[in-house]
Amino acid sequence: MSPIIIGAIVLLICLPLSYLLGKRAFQLFRIHTRLRAGLFSVRHALRAAKHHPGRQFDILDPIYRGVVFQLNGRNLMKRTELEQAVNDELNRVLKYGWLSSLALVGRGALAMIFLVIASVSGNVVAKDAKSLDMTSWFEPEHVESETNVLGKTFKLPYEIDSAETLGTAIAYHMTRFDETFSIPYTGDTDDMQQTMDAAWDWIEQHHIYVYRLSRGGESKWVEQNGTFDLQMTLNYDMTASEAAQVQERVNEVIRDMPRDLDEVGKVKYVNDYIVSHTAYNLDSQASPYTPYSILFNGEGVCEGYALTTLLLLETAGIEARYISGEVASGLHAWNLVRVNNEWYHLDTTWNDPVPNQPGNGRTDYFLVSDTTLRADHTWTFGQYPVTATQNIQL
Repeated sequence: MSPIIIGAIVLLICLPLSYLLGKRAFQLFRIHTRLRAGLFSVRHALRAAKHHPGRQFDILDPIYRGVVFQLNGRNLMKRTELEQAVNDELNRVLKYGWLSSLALVGRGALAMIFLVIASVSGNVVAKDAKSLDMTSWFEPEHVESETNVLGKTFKLPYEIDSAETLGTAIAYHMTRFDETFSIPYTGDTDDMQQTMDAAWDWIEQHHIYVYRLSRGGESKWVEQNGTFDLQMTLNYDMTASEAAQVQERVNEVIRDMPRDLDEVGKVKYVNDYIVSHTAYNLDSQASPYTPYSILFNGEGVCEGYALTTLLLLETAGIEARYISGEVASGLHAWNLVRVNNEWYHLDTTWNDPVPNQPGNGRTDYFLVSDTTLRADHTWTFGQYPVTATQNIQL
């Protein structure tokens, strides 16, 4: 057997082994150091609770959850694997003390041995096969704490210490339709309610669709060993499955849109699709406030109309916003749309006749100005862009 074949075999065995061992050693080292730091800060309390398992759990649980939160998406492993690894390493540290550190050193040393063997074998192979490319073997798996909703990515912040990062973390869980979740908070704790209100304001301003996914819930701040956790329970108008179906349907509708339309034509296409496929109905089969009810049951109210319009326009590449305001009958919702670098109002709800008249939609509220809409709509003027002075004429 030639040296290149022997070297290639040894290389193919030792290189993956050194990578896997090194990767695991690195993962456990990050877990180990954070656990040791956390245990050191509570060593006196842990010693005092030596014969009280319940108190020990209360002391150790925040450390465990804190390490999982810090390393989730940044420790080169999936969430379930990370939780198990933190649990196993915590048990080893508690049981063996400093010997657990020695075990980590052993893992790292073994990885280095295999790496040296792989390097020697690689040199042998390289002499006869210089074109061999092994760079892709060293690329680590990259896992991030993130989720996507209709093309928008929501990442879980590494540290949550402000109203904005708290709002981002809440939005992340909302896009996953998590009904109960906990968020460790490390920022200013002087006025927690003000921070919470500011976080919701941030979500409403930056991610209105995510904001409208929730239909209320409960939240409370819990202090444990000097740290604060926000524990939340939220209710949703849609399920995760329904949200996924909405995304698929929105993509289908826009794929069927003629390719040669200008910006006004795209808005008209979206307006006509919603008006021709929907009837205003508060007593709908699904929640009337959701795009799911509009797109799959063909019924809903103004919030459902406006959210569906927003999703379709954004997917079509048209900048749009959701507006909350009032009309004579009470609260109302519609959209602002940017066409040819000018803003206009679009009220698909009021473009849909009541009672329903399939194929006979109106354009009275299609791309109109602030002046036109003020006749029967009111809203907080300074909160939204000013529109063009003239309506779009079809």
